[in-house]
Amino acid sequence: MNRLFMKFSAIGCLSILGALLILGCQKEELRSFNTDLAINQRIVQLADSAASTKVQIYAEDNWNIETTTKGEEWLSVPTTAGSGKKLVEITVTSNAGNLPRAQTLYIKSGSKVDSISIQQKGLVPTLAIVDEELKAIAGGGTMRTAISTNIPFSEMQVESITAEGGKLDWVSDLDIKEGYLYLKIAASKLTTTREGMLKFSYLDALNVLVKDSIKIAQQVKGDYDNAVAVSFDAVRMKASGAIQDDIYIEGIVLNDKGGSNIALNSNSKANKHVIDRTPTSVTAYIASLDGKQAFRIETATAGDNIFDKNQKVKLWLKGAELKKNTAPEFITISNVQSIQVMEQIAQSSALIPRELTISQLTDRDIFTYVKLKDLEISVPSGAFSNINEGYVARASVYPLNLRDIQGKSLYALFNVDVPYRRDGKQVPQGSGSFAGIIVHEQIERYGTQIGTYAIRPQGESDIQLQEGREQGFSKVLVEWSRFKVEFETNPTAAENPLTPDVGQGKLWRSGLDPMNYTATAGIYKTTDYNGLLQEPTTVKGVVSNGGWGARGWWNNDKNRGEAWIIACNSQGISKQLSMQVEGNVDVGAPRNFIAEWNTTDDMEDANWKPVAEFTLQDVTQWSNTLISQVPGNKVVNFNLPMEASNQSKLYVRLKAKNKVAGTLTNPTAGTVTATANVRLGHVSIKYNK
Repeated sequence: MNRLFMKFSAIGCLSILGALLILGCQKEELRSFNTDLAINQRIVQLADSAASTKVQIYAEDNWNIETTTKGEEWLSVPTTAGSGKKLVEITVTSNAGNLPRAQTLYIKSGSKVDSISIQQKGLVPTLAIVDEELKAIAGGGTMRTAISTNIPFSEMQVESITAEGGKLDWVSDLDIKEGYLYLKIAASKLTTTREGMLKFSYLDALNVLVKDSIKIAQQVKGDYDNAVAVSFDAVRMKASGAIQDDIYIEGIVLNDKGGSNIALNSNSKANKHVIDRTPTSVTAYIASLDGKQAFRIETATAGDNIFDKNQKVKLWLKGAELKKNTAPEFITISNVQSIQVMEQIAQSSALIPRELTISQLTDRDIFTYVKLKDLEISVPSGAFSNINEGYVARASVYPLNLRDIQGKSLYALFNVDVPYRRDGKQVPQGSGSFAGIIVHEQIERYGTQIGTYAIRPQGESDIQLQEGREQGFSKVLVEWSRFKVEFETNPTAAENPLTPDVGQGKLWRSGLDPMNYTATAGIYKTTDYNGLLQEPTTVKGVVSNGGWGARGWWNNDKNRGEAWIIACNSQGISKQLSMQVEGNVDVGAPRNFIAEWNTTDDMEDANWKPVAEFTLQDVTQWSNTLISQVPGNKVVNFNLPMEASNQSKLYVRLKAKNKVAGTLTNPTAGTVTATANVRLGHVSIKYNK
């Protein structure tokens, strides 16, 4: 045992001695560490906000900091020279709203050079070309296609090749301006289509690569050398059917291909719960050179739609289909192919709409670009598209009611794809102008017949309305726009859920206790759809307590409909009054209403005078959404007769005209049921200042 102990003790001593010798060597190495030049990091990445950082420099001699880039004011290094080991501070200014940036700093000491990259974050680079393919005509010319990018064109890498891998020398003058990629196509005399590819890429300062490409296909020349130019009037004189004559028209394109608000996208015939966007992809509007008339063009395929806004074009009509509509009169030219475009020239001057009032519109104005003046939004609350966003995949359009200073009204149409239709901003409440393409459309969700004319704005800049209500031409006599839950528990004549928001008046439902605000036997709170944000997965644009409703709309004892009754005082007002109503109905509630006025509220009085008739549509049902059901409220505007002005007691009733009602499968096949609701979200009476 002693020998073993002595053996292990000897081994342990030798191990300890070895470890001490190694440790001693390591300490000696640390004491003797030196370098001509070193830095503690080679890449420094900073946030996009103004910031500072520090870099450690190791050197045995003098050193200095240099950069090969001059004028980089966003980065500063207060200490650019020193000696030995030193911590150097580097500061950067804010880069918010810009692409990432970087600068290389070079540290020199004697014959040694080291470097450090200072990188600052910024916007994520985006590069997306809308079209996959751009079809060019044989005659060539300047073309454009929409592009979404935040990268300056000068900083992009562009590769252009033919389909065979050669140089794409027939495409030139590339540029990106105001959301469009512009390019010039040389004329082609080839008897076959020629193709090429443009590839765009960008590598940012953080080494993030984005890229996209577009195919260019130049068509062969059509057989239109002997075609004769004809006027728009001459085309109007032709009969419907295939155009056999060798003719062409010359005009100005009014819309961008593939725009968000070009045409009415109907529900798919195969699945009524799906929107078919084919009309948007194939529709263009071409106006005569004087802008006084226009045709709707429907191309054979989306790829044949090569029209861009504000292009001057020559369109060969032979082989296309002419469709004539009467009452109102307008022309659609369909089955148009890209080979029929003889010439395209981008115009440098802006497209100027003609200024008209609603009453000046005629059938010749359909499909033209018009600015309607002196008008305002009839119910100026919420967004441009007040719908239940849960149905945005099923309902393609919202009609916004407009009224002008002369008492006329029409609808402005907003497709659900319009980016600004509901972006968190309140609609303008004042008056001004509203530009767009005049159309005639039938929208079954809002009663099919929405008026002879409607208007489709082609961009937010088309809407030039004053923001404040005080900047409008109308004055509100009385207005209701929400159910006041704060007065629901103990309502009084002075303070109740239907106390007006503006002015003095009273609103109630005939046949009900005006102070009963319960769902079973009175007027109760419902929703409106005028939220400012889409929020498609949460509230969906719905505003709680934004409206009111009631049941029991047919009086069987007296065999007549019940009515919403509005009472106010118009004494002293010599100008014409108008009324604005927003609402919808349940399946099983009356859809046909008549507005009447009187100087008494007696429902049985024989002197109720008719004002207007209108429909309110069934609200959408999720399990089986009919194309006749509305995903929100419908707004109507009508004028009261001059006799209704200057009355100390004025009553207007909105009465169920008959017992026609909808069912779960048909909009008019049912009859009124006692439990079905009629809802309102807004009622107002106005007059011009």
